[in-house]
Amino acid sequence: MKPHSLLPVLVLVLASCTAPVPARDGPSLGPASGTVAAPSSQEARAPLPYRATTGTGAEISFLLPTSAADPAVAAIEAYRVKAGAAPVSYLVAEVDNSNGTVPVNLYSVSVFDAGGHRFTFSSVADAIHSWGPTYSYDFGWRMGDGSAVDEAAAGTLKREATGLHSANVNTTVDVAGQTRVVLASYDARLPAGFVRVIVQPFGMDVEVEAAPAS
Repeated sequence: MKPHSLLPVLVLVLASCTAPVPARDGPSLGPASGTVAAPSSQEARAPLPYRATTGTGAEISFLLPTSAADPAVAAIEAYRVKAGAAPVSYLVAEVDNSNGTVPVNLYSVSVFDAGGHRFTFSSVADAIHSWGPTYSYDFGWRMGDGSAVDEAAAGTLKREATGLHSANVNTTVDVAGQTRVVLASYDARLPAGFVRVIVQPFGMDVEVEAAPAS
């Protein structure tokens, strides 16, 4: 075969190599079978006042959610930012047990959106504990997010975390007592509306419905 007769064949081969390959039929990439995608939430609307009355006479009221600029959480929020922790949502509950017959231990407040997704607020002391520095296995101090911090800074942050934790760890209100309890949710983005709000004032076994106060 003459050399120049190879040119048409070479052109055909190159064309076949650069031609687009049809997509294969098959399942699209996505969550593995059996997994559920996280719900899509919007920023919460303007806070609304809620109130719940226990069967023992305690009154529990709160803004849902409470602004991070609220004086009751300002120091906690400042520490969270300083510690480099992820944002949270706050709920500051006023617990009036003046007419109560048993102590109240505000275990949690849970809210539900129209899709049935549950967003839970529990003691902010738990969040503070997770934000503080700890001495790691590699003989160094690390924050809750895993970032390294020198010993001097760790000591300062540890003392601040201990103070905030101690001030907020008690969620019990005795008979005839009144106090403020700060809760937090790791869900920083709450739904635009709530269809149900429940309070657990005596631990996880008892639920009391809360309703808009206005």
